[in-house]
Amino acid sequence: MNRCECPNEELLGCLANHAAFAARTFLTRQLALNGIDMTIEQFKVMVVLWQEKRATQQSIADFVGKDKTSVTRLIAGLEKRSLIERATDCQDKRCNLVTLTPQGVALEKPTMEVVFQANQSLRRNFDSEELATTLRVLKQMCLILNYPTNLPKESV
Repeated sequence: MNRCECPNEELLGCLANHAAFAARTFLTRQLALNGIDMTIEQFKVMVVLWQEKRATQQSIADFVGKDKTSVTRLIAGLEKRSLIERATDCQDKRCNLVTLTPQGVALEKPTMEVVFQANQSLRRNFDSEELATTLRVLKQMCLILNYPTNLPKESV
């Protein structure tokens, strides 16, 4: 069985997981080929900071879907590379605020360009109707799986 095969082709979770793994591998490779040394997990942290400019470690953990310990390790790696800085929040000493350094800010444009090009490269393999349907189904799947209480009882 290869990486894209599931025991039953109708298992949406299995196929979605394989597609996500393949997408992560593809994007990691594209970043590396363009001289950007960043894992997908680190990329997610940086996206939060590129959008918000500063964030608590907890809000970053919530966004990337990782526990606080994993995010602490990710942040430490980015801090070691001088892409971000951590400081105790003046308002709440229990919180760490994470902000971008100038190097972290400068990395946004080239990184997002690689992500955009990788996305465009993938999209070229689908016609517009297939792509629209796929995106709609995946969004609906995320909603259903993240909020199962909205489903009828017999569906859960």
